[in-house]
Amino acid sequence: MNDFQSILDEIFPFVERLLKEYGEFYPISAVVNIEQKVKHIIIEEDEENDFPQSTSIITELKKELRWRKNEFLAVAIFYDVKLKEEQTDAIAVFVEHKKEMEAYTFYYPYELNDNDLIFGKSWKVIEKMQIFVN
Repeated sequence: MNDFQSILDEIFPFVERLLKEYGEFYPISAVVNIEQKVKHIIIEEDEENDFPQSTSIITELKKELRWRKNEFLAVAIFYDVKLKEEQTDAIAVFVEHKKEMEAYTFYYPYELNDNDLIFGKSWKVIEKMQIFVN
């Protein structure tokens, strides 16, 4: 779990800044590599599509993470969601850990008022492993 916290501590302020500036953000990924350093993972831009769907970006990030999984101890994908059941926007963070063999999605509901983020109570959902699978 410390690796997950390292990623959250490093990336969450960047995501908050994007939300405050633009009101949204495209999915982004970060990892804890085998040297235990947090790094961003970037995929090639789609030159044919200036405004790709978030789901296609998440799919491409997962492909990249699976392809390079031996370089990482933990992975995370941050994305912006609208939660219909709770009628709120949220930052979703899919995380997976190689050694712990755990995967979760953390949800951080938020409200954006005059460039100020107000967070609600967060929670996590246990997920199936998607990256560190054989």
